[in-house]
Amino acid sequence: MLEELRKSPVPSPQATTSKPLLQTFLIHIQLLDPVTWLGPWQCFCCGVLATGLRLADLTVTDGVKFFLACGLIGPLLTGFSQSINDYFDRHLDAINDPERPIPAGRISLAAARANFILTGFLAVGNMLLLYLVTASPVILILGVAGLFLAYAYSAPGFRLKENGWLGTTAVGIGYCLVPWLLAAHLFSREPGFPAFHLALGVVNALVAMGLITMNDFKSIEGDRKNALKTLPVLYGERGAMLIAFTEINLAQVIFVITCFLFGYVTIGWLGIAFFVPQLVQQVQLYRAPNDSRLLESIGRNAAGRSLISQSQASAHPGFIRFLVGSNLLTVTALTAVSIVHGYWR
Repeated sequence: MLEELRKSPVPSPQATTSKPLLQTFLIHIQLLDPVTWLGPWQCFCCGVLATGLRLADLTVTDGVKFFLACGLIGPLLTGFSQSINDYFDRHLDAINDPERPIPAGRISLAAARANFILTGFLAVGNMLLLYLVTASPVILILGVAGLFLAYAYSAPGFRLKENGWLGTTAVGIGYCLVPWLLAAHLFSREPGFPAFHLALGVVNALVAMGLITMNDFKSIEGDRKNALKTLPVLYGERGAMLIAFTEINLAQVIFVITCFLFGYVTIGWLGIAFFVPQLVQQVQLYRAPNDSRLLESIGRNAAGRSLISQSQASAHPGFIRFLVGSNLLTVTALTAVSIVHGYWR
């Protein structure tokens, strides 16, 4: 027996401490919610494509600008927004999403507070580096605007999210319009913000506003208890749906008009073709908002399960429809017109 104990491996101090350190790191990353970085990155990358930036013409400075901008709009600005929202919404998450790190007790309030403070300082440092590389004060204006909207959305004294109209607008501007305009300013061959970039940035923002409204359905119970005036709370489920549909459909109209004005007729008709199934989907959803057949079909495969959170899966399949339907169609159309505008004008 003693001989077996002597032969058995003794874990090193490094092995016993590395796992808790890794877990702590992953919890901090979870507060930054990496999945949410994809939307702003998509807007930024489409904006870059629309400028016509070519690999053959890339300089080291272009590479540095692209790297810094991706870090700014993804892990830093969007991550800051998610982290500070988790901190100030911990009482709501205890009702709506108790598996989040703070209500689940997996991170202390002091550590969660340090997370968004450090992320905010890193965002400011990133902006200053971009300013040094570009010597453009517009970079600072866009960066500060994004950081302010991320803070004002959740923090006491502003709490834009307590008003459904202000909250969704802040998300649309901060998550979609700012990244697209940042791409246009960094890489466009035209001065200022060309009309094409402004129009497509607004399209992205409107779609985001509609999807955020749909997303608020999953937390309607906690929002009512805490007197948050989200659009589903103010106007009911179907009333909020109509608002979301109007925002998304207006985005589609602006997209199609922009395509025809700039001579991209084929993509304009493609946008109309994409518009039809979305309208059908909207009518079906409005008539039967709790039909979970699509949700169940998505949940049966691993790829589908990776798209949805547990709270979304158990609450409102309408958001899932827009996530896998409207969003994918919109991204496809935006990417197509960005490539054409950038490289085949």
